[in-house]
Amino acid sequence: MERQVDEEEHSGEMQYPYIAKIINDANMNSSGKRYDIKILPIMVGSIKTNKEEAFGRLLTPYLSDRGVFTVISSDFCHWGRRFGYTPQPSKSDGTNEVHEYIRQLDKAGMDLIEMQRPGAFADYLRERSNTICGRHPISVWLRSLEGSALTHDVRFVKYAQSEKARSMRDNSVSYASAIARVAMFDGWGAEVWDGENSWMDSKTLVQIGAF
Repeated sequence: MERQVDEEEHSGEMQYPYIAKIINDANMNSSGKRYDIKILPIMVGSIKTNKEEAFGRLLTPYLSDRGVFTVISSDFCHWGRRFGYTPQPSKSDGTNEVHEYIRQLDKAGMDLIEMQRPGAFADYLRERSNTICGRHPISVWLRSLEGSALTHDVRFVKYAQSEKARSMRDNSVSYASAIARVAMFDGWGAEVWDGENSWMDSKTLVQIGAF
């Protein structure tokens, strides 16, 4: 990696303070026991789909380990002249507001992530060209789920935009946060979903987003 690339990349720096806070809180509330938590940063650049598949397969046994918590840092749509991306809503979108169009655009990608469909997510990115800066690490992670023996729930829990874009003078960045957990099943093989608490009590594997 070239030094300039390393210095300009800031996704890790956005996450480290929060990770450090969580580790510190865990140790503060552990009745004297200190957790030896190791952090392994992985930077995923602009790679092709076949590389996403290959790295996903490589990471599957590690990301499937119940002792591993994975954080994927990504914003969603970057809209505006500043970002060179200014698609406009059409009549078929059912809205004239740019910010609503952006929300619909992001929601389409978020739905595919929740459904854990990496191939469809790749098609969506090619067709819509949504400027999701972490699309490659998200895709690698989705590919890793394909080979996992575990069943996962992936759900987006928060979404926001830096600005409600309405004209070409505006610029907007979207933020979406998702949590993935190992699915819990009852004795009949049905997924347990007894309200929000049952799902939230299951094992957290990955958090996507920068929120």
